[in-house]
Amino acid sequence: MDLVFEPDAVVVVAGVPGAGKSTLIRRAVDRDVATVIDTEDERARGHGGRLLYARHYLRIAAALARRRPVVIHSRGTRSPARRAIALLARLRGRPAHLLLLDADRPAAEAGQRARGRVVDAEVMDREWARWRRLRASSVVAGVGWRSVRVMSRTEAALVGSVGWNAVAGTPTMEAHTPLGTTGFDVVGSWGRLRVEVPEASLNPGKP
Repeated sequence: MDLVFEPDAVVVVAGVPGAGKSTLIRRAVDRDVATVIDTEDERARGHGGRLLYARHYLRIAAALARRRPVVIHSRGTRSPARRAIALLARLRGRPAHLLLLDADRPAAEAGQRARGRVVDAEVMDREWARWRRLRASSVVAGVGWRSVRVMSRTEAALVGSVGWNAVAGTPTMEAHTPLGTTGFDVVGSWGRLRVEVPEASLNPGKP
């Protein structure tokens, strides 16, 4: 099974720690074609601590300013973080897709042990509670996402590739003339990050 998106798409792969996000991205995404934003890459470079996620969102903002497709690793359990990514994509005129990797807690914890990095039990309790609320609601639908897809670990294992293809009738990224800047705050355990991005210009004649 292959997943195919628009050539300017922003794809967020979300799930609780250990759900298999990095595994799917590493196996299925060609980094010569797409820009991958994954916190595991930052850790591999020796970057961590409270500034890890601040750097993560700065890298996202920078990647969306370019034309390459973007794949983003995200827990996805925090609504402000999801909305920030969807807003950045919308301001750049790019379609955003949310792929939710759904794993039960024992499988996710086994995935953490397999990768050699186990999340603190208290943190996992919070992430799991947020994930259950997210899965029980339709809050992610209609808030800037072109599509939202839930995929089990079994289904994710069947994905051969994440690819990019121009589809007839599918809008591709258009050039915009910035009218100024707009900003928003991303808040996490590491503190508050203010992100300023150019406003997308209005395209006359289009809604």
